[in-house]
Amino acid sequence: MVVPTTGRRSLGATLAALPPDVAVIVVDDRPAGGAALPLPARVRVVRSGGRGPAAARNAGWRAARTPWVVFLDDDVV
Repeated sequence: MVVPTTGRRSLGATLAALPPDVAVIVVDDRPAGGAALPLPARVRVVRSGGRGPAAARNAGWRAARTPWVVFLDDDVV
């Protein structure tokens, strides 16, 4: 599962709604230098440097190690 984000407050609720056995990559698409996002330990973080949602999704699927990738926006519960 790849979740691109700009740090919306809804990200926590989105991640909490996912089953614990799902591999999750959060792509932090904020410009460089932002504070770390408060994320569960099971979540892998990739930074994309604020290049927009399409670039964040591409960075996420490239980092994935699963045969299938699902994209979920950070405001979906």
